Amino acid sequence: MRKEIKTRSIIFSSFLLMIFFSFSIWGEGLTYEKKDRFFLEERMDGSSLLPYLSVYHDETGKKSFKEVLRIFDQGGSEKIFQNSLGYSKSAIWVRLRTENQTDKVVNWILEIDYALLDFVDLYSGRTSDSAINHSGDLREFGTRPIEHRNFAYPFSDEPDSKREIYFRIASSSSILLPFLAFSKNEFIEHSFTEQLALGLYYGSMLIMVVYNLFLLFSTKDKSYLYYVIYILTYILFQFTLNGLSFQYLWRGSVLWANYSLPFSIFSVILTAGAFSRSFLNAPEYTPKTSKLYYLLFALSFGGMISTLFLWEYRTAIMSSLVLMFFTLGFLISNGVQCLLAGRREAKYFLFAWSSFLFFSFLFGLKSFGILPNNFFTLWGIQVGSVMEVSLLSLGLADRIKRLSDQLKQRVEELGNIRNYAEESEAKYRSLFEVEEDFLFSLDQNWNILAANRSVSKHIGFKPQEVIGKNFMELIYKAGELQDAYKKLYVLEKLEELASEGKPVRFLGEFLQKYLREPKELQVQFQILEYEGQREILGRAFEPDQDLMSRYVDDEKTVYTANNYLQNAELLSQRMTTNLYRFVDPGTITAMRNCLREMIINAIEHGNLNISFEEKTRAMSDGNYFRFVQERQKDPYYKSKKVKVEYSLSRDRIGVRITDEGKGFNHARLQKSSMEKLNSEGITHGRGLTLTLATFDLVKFNSTGNQVTLVKYF
Repeated sequence: MRKEIKTRSIIFSSFLLMIFFSFSIWGEGLTYEKKDRFFLEERMDGSSLLPYLSVYHDETGKKSFKEVLRIFDQGGSEKIFQNSLGYSKSAIWVRLRTENQTDKVVNWILEIDYALLDFVDLYSGRTSDSAINHSGDLREFGTRPIEHRNFAYPFSDEPDSKREIYFRIASSSSILLPFLAFSKNEFIEHSFTEQLALGLYYGSMLIMVVYNLFLLFSTKDKSYLYYVIYILTYILFQFTLNGLSFQYLWRGSVLWANYSLPFSIFSVILTAGAFSRSFLNAPEYTPKTSKLYYLLFALSFGGMISTLFLWEYRTAIMSSLVLMFFTLGFLISNGVQCLLAGRREAKYFLFAWSSFLFFSFLFGLKSFGILPNNFFTLWGIQVGSVMEVSLLSLGLADRIKRLSDQLKQRVEELGNIRNYAEESEAKYRSLFEVEEDFLFSLDQNWNILAANRSVSKHIGFKPQEVIGKNFMELIYKAGELQDAYKKLYVLEKLEELASEGKPVRFLGEFLQKYLREPKELQVQFQILEYEGQREILGRAFEPDQDLMSRYVDDEKTVYTANNYLQNAELLSQRMTTNLYRFVDPGTITAMRNCLREMIINAIEHGNLNISFEEKTRAMSDGNYFRFVQERQKDPYYKSKKVKVEYSLSRDRIGVRITDEGKGFNHARLQKSSMEKLNSEGITHGRGLTLTLATFDLVKFNSTGNQVTLVKYF
């Protein structure tokens, strides 16, 4: 609380002090003694010409020089008490009378110390009705008699000579008349000093850019990115405000030179808002207020677009200044909210933006003609911006220090956690390695991340040989069409795990390293989530059929299935689950393959009416599964079912498979041999031949849409 009171007291005192100096200088402007003629001297170092100026407002903007001369001669002009005339649609005529009372020729420079005037026409003497120079920021920079960011005009006056100088000034921006007189040498020295000061200013700003770029690359904190962009846009704004952009960047682009100032103000508002939102972490500390930043972004971006395509200059500059005042007030308010909410860096933010707000406020009042042109209103904004940038950099540095302290604390905590994790990992690894079952973990793409040593016992591979492989690479492949059905079955289980998140369990045939035959293992998958990560834990082990079937003597079941091919895998596995007490594993695998083939035949050739030739052609074209899917969607075939009757006893297993197709000539087909299929290179059609060799009885009905299979134990 004491820190907050101290912060507010310093800010309030700074405001009072700067207001006192500002209005003191304004008061000095009001006490000028108005004089009729300016007397030249051999040495003049920026003498103010304000007391010697007479001004006439040409509301029509069309009066000629001769007409204006008569108005001045008839006393139609007026003296001014401050050099800021605000925004005016009139053409402003300014008269300055000079006299050289010295005994030497005086070479001197008249400077208008304000770069944002659209049209400045110089008339010298009373003899000619034409201007001797036409310049302004709506004319190319090369029209100026002296290469300078402001308007500077050289004169040479003989001893005891008098001169009348007239300017016609018209501008859609605010009109300032800071007329200054320099002797030639003093102007050169003044320009050098001014360029040096501006160089130091822009150099210090660029140093802050480079410094924060290094911090950005080292910390990867996006606040530094926003800050660098903000400083760069502000540099461009100041460069334009000081007339340097027109002098060095776009000398011939008069239209862009005119509109670049409001455009740069809107861009500064946009980047300042983005930086402030990130620096204050407004969404966390002030979630409701932070939503106003999106309105600020929309208004500033809309202002940038409107400046380029829709608005005239005066509307653009007035809108940009109004939005600038609103933005600065909003940022200060949000900074106070974040400070009260516990954001430590907000105190630097408030110091920085309070100083910038004050000088921007003075600059705005000067632009509207309320305050005169003086050091605080013309140059103080540069001082304020340097103060702001420096304080914000201190805030970011303090943020790094705080993060460093937090990081140190987190490192200590992580050290303790790591010790605990190492102990837990050692216990887990010990359990993982000594487990008799084949344990492994998968990523979301089913790639094996880890495996224990039991993989060697089950399928012959070493752990390092399976790590990195996809799980599907471990599934046994016979090089026949049935491999596709096995793959569909396993993928279906994996998708079930991914979609439902519940553990799944199934029988799978694994590839063995040394034997060219499958190894059947029970597989179980479950999902593990920890620290925001997700892995799949797998376990493969010998099937526990003895536990499942030791009490099964008789079993009868009837299944009705649709025409999905993966049903063949599911049904064949189910009907051979309880056979381990009756026959050896090799015979069980052969029977399962035959049952799968017979069910597939019932689906393909029976219910879907796919001929042998159609299947051969579709497989050679590589679109077999798409061809099957089209038949499955056909309304004529869609509702047909496959009926499977299953009977198990102590001495035999019997299976009857019936489809709703037209049947086929099974007598002729049984005469085809494996040698003929191999000689013709046909990759299917072997299912019936294998079935005849495996089962003791294979009998078709007369139609050919039903087959009965019997195997005696």
